[in-house]
Amino acid sequence: MALSQSLPGGQVQRRDKFRKYMRAFNPTARAQDVIEAGLVFEDLHRSVYLNLAGRADLEPGSQQLLVGGIGSGKTTELVLASRWLREQGNVLPLYIDITSETDLSGLNSGSLLASFGIHLAIRLLESPGLPKDSADRLNALYGKIKEYAYGKVESVWVSYDDEDSGQEYDDRDDYDDAPRGHYTTRTIPGKLQPPLPALLRDVRGIREPLERLLTAAREVHKDIVVIFDGLDRLLAADKFSAVAYQDFRLFRSLDVSVLAAAPISILYGAGRSISEQFDRVQHLAVIAGGHGRGFLQSVLSKRGGYELLSPTEADSICEYSGGVLRDLISLARDAAEEAYVSGHASITPSDVDKVVRQLGTSYLRGLGPTAVQTLRDLEKSKSFQVDMPTNIELLVTRRVLEYTSTDFRVHPALLSVLSKTKG
Repeated sequence: MALSQSLPGGQVQRRDKFRKYMRAFNPTARAQDVIEAGLVFEDLHRSVYLNLAGRADLEPGSQQLLVGGIGSGKTTELVLASRWLREQGNVLPLYIDITSETDLSGLNSGSLLASFGIHLAIRLLESPGLPKDSADRLNALYGKIKEYAYGKVESVWVSYDDEDSGQEYDDRDDYDDAPRGHYTTRTIPGKLQPPLPALLRDVRGIREPLERLLTAAREVHKDIVVIFDGLDRLLAADKFSAVAYQDFRLFRSLDVSVLAAAPISILYGAGRSISEQFDRVQHLAVIAGGHGRGFLQSVLSKRGGYELLSPTEADSICEYSGGVLRDLISLARDAAEEAYVSGHASITPSDVDKVVRQLGTSYLRGLGPTAVQTLRDLEKSKSFQVDMPTNIELLVTRRVLEYTSTDFRVHPALLSVLSKTKG
């Protein structure tokens, strides 16, 4: 007998109700799936994704960054922008989550170009009715790009007879049985460093196959837009620049528009010089209270939150989320789980209190005494030195939230725990 058949009818209905709610509040669900399920409150996003997509559509080769803390909704914005561009016709948007392509710790110059080339080649090869000769040409280009992306084995022999080898042997007859050469690489640096570094040789190497792919793509699609998600996980501004700078320069020269998620650290300190290299940097700030509270409540309503939440509990979840969308969804979901295992028919104040405490504790975990004191000082003085590297880290990790350029606050869930600790 199936388990559901052995449960009382009321318990089955209760479980089904909670399961439906939990599915709607899955914080790790793919943004594409959430959008297709109609669970996104688009009025919350419209001005951002339309501005990004509109600029990409109007200015081929433009480069825009979407900046915000982890969990602020950047992926949803990028997916909505991709969908809007696709609906315009004559535009081929390629959405690429770079975190699913490679290990971010090993990401370097050329990685974004390689990923773009692979996605573009696959998209073209999947075109219906593709003639065999065209398919053969595309497959050849695809092979070159895969070699660039994943590497190849290539042997280069340098003979000792080469006068420039730098090797000196006075009596070669003593080495008749020895190899007459070796494998080596040599780098001869220039004497003057240009104001902007030249495109690296390994980056230049992919230009020709990409140009040919783009020529084929533009026979059908007037413009190509690449959308990179996941680059915001490169939390340090200098790491982001090291990975993206060379690749983005080549994209611009190829007239490929770029939309990319970027770490919030590029807005502050040394990161500002990086952000100035782009046509637009759109900051996706957290949603403040007041008028913003209504938006947060609409997000809960769109997902069916009021099936288990009373207006009072919904308001508490909005408040303690700090306006961070991922925290809003996580709190709503975790509160439902707590209510279910506690035998409650709906979410109660005690369920909300417990999950808020859990979230606050997760933010507190790992903070040293100096960081804790910085948070206490911010709460008392409302003053925050945003250019300090240690403070930027607090912003990146959402312990501190930026509502405006002069309004910084400790995350409400963290503050609720912090106020109960000694110090």
